[in-house]
Amino acid sequence: MEDTMPKRPWLFNLRSSKQLIGLAVFSTTFTDGFLYGIVVSVLPFSLTVRSGVPEADVPFWTSTSLAVFGLAMVLGAPIAGWIVGKCERRQIPFLGGLSCAFGATLSFMLGVKPWMIIVARIFQGLSAGVVYTAGLTLLVDTIESHELGPWIGFGLSGMNFGVLVSPTLGGIVYEKAGFYPVFIMGLGVVLVNLILILLMIDRKSAEKYREQNSSSKNSSFPNENSTKSAISNGKRRLSTVEDGDSTTTTPLLSQCRETSSAVAKDPSWWTIVGGFLRNNRILAALYGCLINTILVSAMDAVLPIFIKQTFHWFSGATGAMFLNLTIPSLIGPFVGMISDKYGVRMISGFGFTLAAVAVTLLSLIRHDDTTNKAMACVLLFGVGIGLNTSLTPLVAEIPRIVNVIQDEQPDIYGDKSAVTEAYMLLDASFGAGTVLGPLLSELAFEYLGWTGCTVMLGFLAISAIVPVMVHLAPNPKGR
Repeated sequence: MEDTMPKRPWLFNLRSSKQLIGLAVFSTTFTDGFLYGIVVSVLPFSLTVRSGVPEADVPFWTSTSLAVFGLAMVLGAPIAGWIVGKCERRQIPFLGGLSCAFGATLSFMLGVKPWMIIVARIFQGLSAGVVYTAGLTLLVDTIESHELGPWIGFGLSGMNFGVLVSPTLGGIVYEKAGFYPVFIMGLGVVLVNLILILLMIDRKSAEKYREQNSSSKNSSFPNENSTKSAISNGKRRLSTVEDGDSTTTTPLLSQCRETSSAVAKDPSWWTIVGGFLRNNRILAALYGCLINTILVSAMDAVLPIFIKQTFHWFSGATGAMFLNLTIPSLIGPFVGMISDKYGVRMISGFGFTLAAVAVTLLSLIRHDDTTNKAMACVLLFGVGIGLNTSLTPLVAEIPRIVNVIQDEQPDIYGDKSAVTEAYMLLDASFGAGTVLGPLLSELAFEYLGWTGCTVMLGFLAISAIVPVMVHLAPNPKGR
């Protein structure tokens, strides 16, 4: 009989481990950030050299490509949430998202007309929508609640690390080898990511093999007293549950709930999303993520213009200035760890406060001298720390809020986790921020100048502090 049981896949323990799954999510967000960064570094040159766009029209096409990228994320978020929610195997939505990324990279590489660049941006936005929703859901599905913060920070840091290294690599390859090798490099990153996704074994698939293995062992001892076993994933412990004892450590998506018998079926998509949009805790976290993304994309839009006008630097020095914003992204896992210990309210509130102060003080940068350049570096580093400190706790807090909501209203939400729908809304917030950031900052910079633009961004950062401090949990025990 044992020969008929399916064998575990090769390297099963490694492929189903939280370490490999976390690395796969990191690789996915890195791929998204890397592709985004190499396009930003090459697009201004390729539009004039390959597409024949006049220099005066390059800002229009660049801004348009960023806007459609964000709109594609917003409009694609419901589709991404539906796909991720329906697929039991987590690899499937990843493969769809990576296929969009592959197609977008090919379109960038082969497209000559500006409209083809816009189409490629649309596919890139759809890809980002799927992979972030799927990746964050997979982490919540795999990692236990008390460890979620560092792993969310690690997963999100892939995006920032990709944005950090891609302009430099893209610029060097473009200068030394030409246009096509830049995107061949991008396709190679997508393929490496694809291999990691195919190698990993998600929790549900891993549990099936563990359950079969457990059943085959139990069948070898028919005379033993029967007890109820709690089947665990790579993180959960296998335990014996006696009558009245149900202490099993599980990830958030696997927590068992006593639900009302009135729940005859799973709630509809509209019921879940509508309920979330009426919940102050979810809205506070989403608003904080929206403001964070607006600040990031706003700096991407106006900082290069300001540096060029004030310091008269070219692309290389401007890219080096952006390192002050992106290097703090490497503290993501540490931020997640301390937010798990001290609570999202304190850590995220501190991050927005620091970002508000630092971005407002950037208005003092006015002259082309050593003092102003040093101040700019220090303040941008402060903005980077603030942005990264504020985002990770909010993203890690969302599944905990969902868990509390479902516990409070089991007759409405049932016992099937709705984390995917919550991260779908988060993805829409990211997309909306990507659209609003360049739009608001460019309008403010044009009509109010650098001082007015930085003060506006400072007020936006302050506006996120209030809902975070009022509606989110003060400490881990307060959840």
